[in-house]
Amino acid sequence: MRNFSAILALALLAAPPAFAADAGTASGLFLRLPPSAAGAGMGDAGVAVVAGSPAIFVNPAGLAGVKCGYASFTHAAWADSLSYNAVSAAYRTRNSGVAAVGVRSLSYGEIASFDNTGAAAGNFSPRDVAAEAAWAGDLDKSRSVGFSMRYISSRIKRTASAFAVDMGYMQRSQLGFFGAALQNSGGGLQYGDEAAPLPLNLKVGVGAPFGRNVIAALDLNFTRGAGAWMAAGGKYTVPVPGDMALSVRAGYSSASSDTGGINGFALGFGLAGETLAFDYSLRTMGELGVTHQLGLSFKWDRPAPKPEIVRETPFMRAPARRPAAR
Repeated sequence: MRNFSAILALALLAAPPAFAADAGTASGLFLRLPPSAAGAGMGDAGVAVVAGSPAIFVNPAGLAGVKCGYASFTHAAWADSLSYNAVSAAYRTRNSGVAAVGVRSLSYGEIASFDNTGAAAGNFSPRDVAAEAAWAGDLDKSRSVGFSMRYISSRIKRTASAFAVDMGYMQRSQLGFFGAALQNSGGGLQYGDEAAPLPLNLKVGVGAPFGRNVIAALDLNFTRGAGAWMAAGGKYTVPVPGDMALSVRAGYSSASSDTGGINGFALGFGLAGETLAFDYSLRTMGELGVTHQLGLSFKWDRPAPKPEIVRETPFMRAPARRPAAR
């Protein structure tokens, strides 16, 4: 079967160590792929510091930091026609927090199938898709919460679907940041008579700034049927000419440390202006080699209120002076 080895490697590398050994009983593993190039460059760490519309996929509480509007797109391609995309958008409402939507998809390309005699039986195109909507708001000046509802559809030869819920919390202080998120809480995907649970995950982490230019993040993950695994990363940002900022990122994830090969390491950079930002990341993924991920984001603020036009009325006019008597 063409692409089989690449698909198997992707499934193993997307799962934490203990989970990988039981990958056949899991479903929706594509939900564990990094949803942004910026996050991928930090080793997929950032539950306490994620910001912008991609927060809908990591910690919906991070959406509360959106000032007005934010949109993001990321793309990653692997060998053998595997392609991963994620798009998200968030908007701050006038009185009801921040609303967001997002879609993730993983396409495996065309795969040849064979019957039990070994004869060709045509091709099929497996794919996974998740669409979600979220809301986030501030509890006070230092704490925020967020919730998201997700619909998941998976197609191999049969199609299965499921619903899941994410919940997130963030807290900011003078010392740093704290974040926690419960991901993929829901049922499992059922293909015919066979059902497999979603990768339920509790993610907790911290972020620590070092001066104005450096921030470090550390996440601990506890996944259903798996041992704990960690992700750590950092970012260094400096201003560059043209009113822009350059960020250099690095990170490591132990999610697939026992799958063989060099994997889990990440590097990346980003170039951001006032409204547009471009991000790139490189990750080592064992048998899949080096993976490149690109991201583009756009943010905007509400225009400044226009000054009110004050119309002069007769009562505002200074009284006319009478000519002096001669």
